[in-house]
Amino acid sequence: MMEKITKTSVGYRLYGTGTKKIIALHSWMDDAESWNTTIPFLNINDFSYAFMDVRGYGESKNIKGVFTSDEIANDIFNLAETLGWHKFYLIGHSMCGLAAQKAAILDKKGQIIKIALVTPVSAAGFAADPNTKEFFSSIVQNEEMAKVAYGAFTENRLSDYWATIRANRHVEVTDKVAQLEYINMWTGENFIDQMKQVQIPFLVLPGQYDHPQFKLEAQKRAFAEFKHVDFTEIENAGHFPMQETPVFLISSIERFFSE
Repeated sequence: MMEKITKTSVGYRLYGTGTKKIIALHSWMDDAESWNTTIPFLNINDFSYAFMDVRGYGESKNIKGVFTSDEIANDIFNLAETLGWHKFYLIGHSMCGLAAQKAAILDKKGQIIKIALVTPVSAAGFAADPNTKEFFSSIVQNEEMAKVAYGAFTENRLSDYWATIRANRHVEVTDKVAQLEYINMWTGENFIDQMKQVQIPFLVLPGQYDHPQFKLEAQKRAFAEFKHVDFTEIENAGHFPMQETPVFLISSIERFFSE
């Protein structure tokens, strides 16, 4: 049965006045605020950034939906239309890396110029057995389990205080129903075969200290059949390089978008 996707205006934050337009998305653990650590280092003269909250998160927390990659992709194009951006670059982080890949498939008008994927879930989905899915479900609206997850996806290298702040934010800005449905999205969807024909150039940015499924070698296997893909490993970072290494991350993305 075809899912019913309602057209709506999702929340977003705008920065910059540049002619190169970028829509950036967040992870399953965070809302668009997670990118705030990069704001002092954005090239706001050459680029304009729209940091978008997907349904169920941040400024879009109370927006209902079906919570699938198709819906996120449609919301991306609707946001571009709202902003009057006929051409744009796209950044997807973690679960929204999967959604960014779906947007590439649905980009019938050729609006997306390039895509940067930060520690992304591949179009084949995140392989999760029942125990792993139960672990992710336990994180939803649970600050203590969220702290455990932030630690696990950064190899416990960062301070307990940082994990506490992020876990508190995680609980505050997320909708329970949306989060649970998104788990089904990024562990259950698989459209990797459709990606083989996509011509859009990709840059994949894995973190050195991320979960094994997100590390460089795993990402190279996941993206092996993409036509145009480059890789830049983010050293000294785990799953959240916008928090851990913001200057290098933004420098790498803006360099790729400027080439």
